[in-house]
Amino acid sequence: MRKLTRTEIEACGAAMPETMRFHDQLVGSKLIRATGRRGRTQPPPVLYFDDGGCLRTQFDDECNPGETEWMICDAQGHTMNVVKLTDLIGLPVTGIGYLLDPDNDLRPVIPYVEIAESFHVCAICREGGAVICHHRAQDDSWDLLCELKPKTQTKGKS
Repeated sequence: MRKLTRTEIEACGAAMPETMRFHDQLVGSKLIRATGRRGRTQPPPVLYFDDGGCLRTQFDDECNPGETEWMICDAQGHTMNVVKLTDLIGLPVTGIGYLLDPDNDLRPVIPYVEIAESFHVCAICREGGAVICHHRAQDDSWDLLCELKPKTQTKGKS
């Protein structure tokens, strides 16, 4: 896996530059709380930040039902099973973006929130990348780190 560049992300649609600027508001904020899932039928955990933003996973851009989870990985997409969301409380958001899994034909693009330049909190589902819904309660606004179809994708390279 590899990180998509900002140029690659913004090339995925005319709205993407503005969408990414919305998500950039999280950069510098700190994770203050992560709610837990109490079972498979419960919604995934919600991440709350000190600037009033919160993040939830969802299956697709239309909020269709489907199991989604948060996964913590490094910049190359390797899962960090020993790190829990609660371990990241108090740490700052240092970036927003997408990982590309060139070996996944169904949902190869995985949105992430980078925390402390080391931890990539990703939205995933069984098929691959899910969607992150970013809500800002203070101004009642929201946007999605949505499903992307990258313009250039080279199969088998990471």
